[in-house]
Amino acid sequence: MSGARRNKNNRITFLIRAILITAAVLLSAVEIPSFFSGDDGFVMYAFDVGQADSFLFRLPGGENVLVDAGTKKSGATLVSRLRNLGVRKIDVLVATHPHEDHIGGMVDVINAFEVGRFWDSGYNHGSEAQRSMLDRLRNGHIPFERPKAGYGELFGDVAVEVLAPAQVIRGTASDANNNSIVLRVTYGGVSFLMTGDMERDERRTIARFPRASVLKMAHHGSSNGIDERMMREVSPDIVIFSYGKGNSYGHPHREAMSLVQKYKPHSFNTSDGEIKIKTDGRTVTVEQ
Repeated sequence: MSGARRNKNNRITFLIRAILITAAVLLSAVEIPSFFSGDDGFVMYAFDVGQADSFLFRLPGGENVLVDAGTKKSGATLVSRLRNLGVRKIDVLVATHPHEDHIGGMVDVINAFEVGRFWDSGYNHGSEAQRSMLDRLRNGHIPFERPKAGYGELFGDVAVEVLAPAQVIRGTASDANNNSIVLRVTYGGVSFLMTGDMERDERRTIARFPRASVLKMAHHGSSNGIDERMMREVSPDIVIFSYGKGNSYGHPHREAMSLVQKYKPHSFNTSDGEIKIKTDGRTVTVEQ
């Protein structure tokens, strides 16, 4: 193990649990702060919504930030899960980009919960899923915002930064993907980099990626969602893949998995079930 990797691992202590049927496998153990007995503090959920994305951040101040909402098919299941978690209001609802596997469940979510604000990438895809979502937002008079690179906001002790897009990108292999909202969410010394389906062209607009404790692998672990420069600069301790088992795209691709094997972060994927990450800004627990 390199000195750089040892130093990075010393910055944050992890408790990682993998729960399979009735067996609980403890991979490493630390003293658990008292708030871990409940769901206070900072919690992130990576939902199992098949070949799609949906992530919930529950902040220490009680705010809920939902990033993407899976497919139309998974919308009702997502709403049920959010209700089971006690969600009553979504303070910020984020659509990273207008593909159906990220916004298909948005109408169900908007119908079920009070929504404080909506963040949109600003890319007009013109799909039925996007039209339905925008119609529901207009009918509900929900504040509509298009935050761009450089925008930041504080939610108590939690900082949310927008890293991309700086402006609407056109002429790429997938303009919708390359206009994904890319967020860095930071609480204390722990940060989460949320990448949507960002591909090569959007990566090039970010001069240097910030360090992040947790990296959501872009584009479901596609070969165009990550490169060595990004992995080296982010230097994550944990990576999350969001994809469905046996998907027709072959996700995650070999190129993404090779980088994980080289840099050796702890790796989790939603095809094995919902992932829950809790932190007090110093220590981190992962449960699946």
